[in-house]
Amino acid sequence: METHVEVPRAWEQLAVERLRGTLLVIGAPDVGKTTFARYLYQRLCEAARCVAYLDGDPGQSTLGPPATIGLSVGVRGDAAFPPKGPSWRSFVGAVSPQGHMLPLLVGASRLERAARAQGVDTIVYDTSGLVDPGQGGLALKQAEIDLLRPSVVFAIQRAGELESLLVPLRWSSSVRVIDLCPAPLARQRDVAARQAHRAEGFARYFASPGGGGTWPVLMVDWGRLAVYPAPRFVLHGLLALEDRDGYTLGLGIVFDADFREKRVELYTPLNSLAGVDALRLGDLIVDPRTFRDHRLLAKHSGGAADSG
Repeated sequence: METHVEVPRAWEQLAVERLRGTLLVIGAPDVGKTTFARYLYQRLCEAARCVAYLDGDPGQSTLGPPATIGLSVGVRGDAAFPPKGPSWRSFVGAVSPQGHMLPLLVGASRLERAARAQGVDTIVYDTSGLVDPGQGGLALKQAEIDLLRPSVVFAIQRAGELESLLVPLRWSSSVRVIDLCPAPLARQRDVAARQAHRAEGFARYFASPGGGGTWPVLMVDWGRLAVYPAPRFVLHGLLALEDRDGYTLGLGIVFDADFREKRVELYTPLNSLAGVDALRLGDLIVDPRTFRDHRLLAKHSGGAADSG
């Protein structure tokens, strides 16, 4: 198994062969949540299970570009990460669930259905780090539990910050709560480091295959497509190009828009509109030179906060 940090003994003692269904991993930022989720995924793969990994953090994404959540299905018996099987993405439109909880919940449900359609019996769901009740974090986690009906919730907490969510769950027969301590060497990221990580993610995604800058601009006639919520294109606004089932085929950064001709020019890795049924606009501006982001409605030019 590939590991990059010291694995706590409690993780090693988990009886993974008994785990089935959706396994929800929750915790605040910087407690080792993603490290544990990857460790759990690899343990399950080594047990020759059919496993999928659902990356539910749009700010510090593991499987795809920021502002999306993603799912990848593993190849049975292969513990490599990222998983090598089929993958899907869903657009959240921001790098934090705040103000975008419904798109995140809809996307998570859609991705779970995709996994089930592939015959997956176990899904490891690495959730976002938004757990602050004042920002709706615990309400979001409760909604994820109610919607996805996990068989197990792995709770990683430092000082009881999740207890108001966990207390009623401990009395429920529908879900099992497993408490874990934070990883001893969990990576600590401040706001600047998180923004830099997102910029690297956007840069990798939008880089051309030959390394010669971004992809050529793609002209899109939006008069022939559904546009959600409305065609309010802004310079360097981030959007998703979606298929008829709502899955993200690619992301685009607005380069120019002609509202009279109903056309928009996009930086995007997609070289055609094959399979594209809709455009979905986000609430994020991404600078195509630096790939730093900020909220569309923000009064400042700093990076958007995220909750990973």
